[in-house]
Amino acid sequence: MKRIVSALPLTLFVFFTFTLTGCVSVSKSVLVQGLPPVPMENVTVYFADDEIPEHTRVAILAATGNYALTSTGKMFDKLRKQAGKLGANGVIVGEIREPSGGTKVANALLGTEANRRSQAIAILVNTQ
Repeated sequence: MKRIVSALPLTLFVFFTFTLTGCVSVSKSVLVQGLPPVPMENVTVYFADDEIPEHTRVAILAATGNYALTSTGKMFDKLRKQAGKLGANGVIVGEIREPSGGTKVANALLGTEANRRSQAIAILVNTQ
């Protein structure tokens, strides 16, 4: 008698792996080292056109995440978390670039990448 192996366990494993990993990755180029960490909740998000207080640049950050599995909110949270780990209490977020319609179609049909991307600068706002 042949034994039929169900694809369900593998499918669930892949689904939960993507779901639990957060789907957003952040790469960094550290400019200032040795700062004590800051809780994510204490990291303020600034945008380029905001009035940004006097600060020191701590790191350059680049966030990437699959457009179907992430949101801009998740990207902001991941950038804040990474900035806080580096000792920054602020992050200046650049434009979030969405994949084009053609890229999304290719992703659906061929499984190619279709990522949402953003760059940011982790900063230490002078509080004195």
